[in-house]
Amino acid sequence: MSVEDHAARVLDLVARIPSGRVLAYGDIAQRLGGMGPRTVGTVMSRYGSDVPWWRVIRSDGRPPQGLEGEALEHWRAEGTPMVGGLVEGARADMRRARWDEAPTAAPAGTRGSLHHIEIWVEDIEAAGRQWGWLLERLGYRLGDDWGHGRAWELGPLYVVVESGPDVTRGRHERTRAGVNHLAFHGGSRADVDAVVAHCASGGWTLMFSDTHPYAGGPDHYAAYLASGEGFEVELVAQAG
Repeated sequence: MSVEDHAARVLDLVARIPSGRVLAYGDIAQRLGGMGPRTVGTVMSRYGSDVPWWRVIRSDGRPPQGLEGEALEHWRAEGTPMVGGLVEGARADMRRARWDEAPTAAPAGTRGSLHHIEIWVEDIEAAGRQWGWLLERLGYRLGDDWGHGRAWELGPLYVVVESGPDVTRGRHERTRAGVNHLAFHGGSRADVDAVVAHCASGGWTLMFSDTHPYAGGPDHYAAYLASGEGFEVELVAQAG
């Protein structure tokens, strides 16, 4: 078969690689069969400009040759796990970043741990974009979309954002009695910094900028972000 005969299959698979995930040339060849890594590379060099080409990389985690700078910009914007973190890293962490097209079932949660979080919003399109942008950078994957709601999954926990017929209209106000904010483990300090650097493009605003990143105290490195609908999220960096 010619390269052209393989192109449609390769490009279809590449188009389905989620944001923040990667596959090596050999991964694609193995999954599709009937071709080798060189064929995948040739397809990408000839026809890959209309698909997320930066998610197809070398087996050791390095970006496509000759496109390293552009690929790293995409990886940082998407929160792709990198060896050395999002700021200093120059190579994808293949153990964490490789896309598992058919992931195994999530393990059952332990007693007392959170099962899921459900957030009701007025505008599912705007909120879906904002929460999707953030959650995917934290390692979540979109698991379901039923029109007026979406669910992102990470292990046994899932986060639902929904705007159904039972939602009472009115902007969320975090300072009223009730839940004030959600706090997530944000990874390293560099990982938290990378999310903050790009948060505006995802529809989030940095809160307490005058005391960032120690708004929570001198020994607490974290970022506080607000969504367009007023929801607050805290990203807590690992100690040390």
